[in-house]
Amino acid sequence: MGDMKAYPLLFSFRDLIAGKGFVAHVAIDGRALLRVESGEGCWVDGVQPGALADGAAEQAAALSAFKDRYQSVLFDIAQAATSYDEFERDVREFFAQSSDETEWQAALDEARVAKPSLSSMPTWKAENNPPQIVVKLIDSKKAEPTVNALDTYANAA
Repeated sequence: MGDMKAYPLLFSFRDLIAGKGFVAHVAIDGRALLRVESGEGCWVDGVQPGALADGAAEQAAALSAFKDRYQSVLFDIAQAATSYDEFERDVREFFAQSSDETEWQAALDEARVAKPSLSSMPTWKAENNPPQIVVKLIDSKKAEPTVNALDTYANAA
């Protein structure tokens, strides 16, 4: 992984979430910071959304734990929501909770000079992949497999 200790990441998560009487498609493009801590494993800290973090001994496990933590937040919101409108509002509020981007930006600036490579992740330009969220109510009679997508992590450049 080189000499860097923090790597700026971009991620794209697509999830179908069941709530009380509804199914919603939640699509986010977010930002995170992967920290490699000597002897302590790897941590992934959300930048946007910023209200989550998780870690593990190795990079792949840390990324998986981060995704699991993200999904558990969506599941908790769905469990508490009494309607789709309430779910959508609360998911958007969760996404809007961003961390200070100063450290992420510093890691991005360093990555642009050092050009590190994390496993086999693709590299995406940060400016072309801004944080965004789309929450849609799924009408089961009109559902299409076009909402299906794999989760993706990428090096920010």
